[in-house]
Amino acid sequence: MELNMIIAIYFAFQLSLFLVFLLLAKIKDRRLHQKHGKKVPLGFEKTDEVMMDPTTSKKFIVYYNAGSGERFYKEEGNEFVE
Repeated sequence: MELNMIIAIYFAFQLSLFLVFLLLAKIKDRRLHQKHGKKVPLGFEKTDEVMMDPTTSKKFIVYYNAGSGERFYKEEGNEFVE
């Protein structure tokens, strides 16, 4: 094999390995799963907590499920203005 072919195979392998890890990260990242929205699921109780998303400046009301320990963030229509 020529040296150029070996280099091409090496970079193709590295690229495909990177894409596999990127796909796995997208699947496994808990932040991407539905933990917020406008409709609160059954079993969740409203708390006094309010969260402001620093990247989108959106306001979220925190709901808590005592049975599972999960938290749900209900998106409010108002945007935070500094």
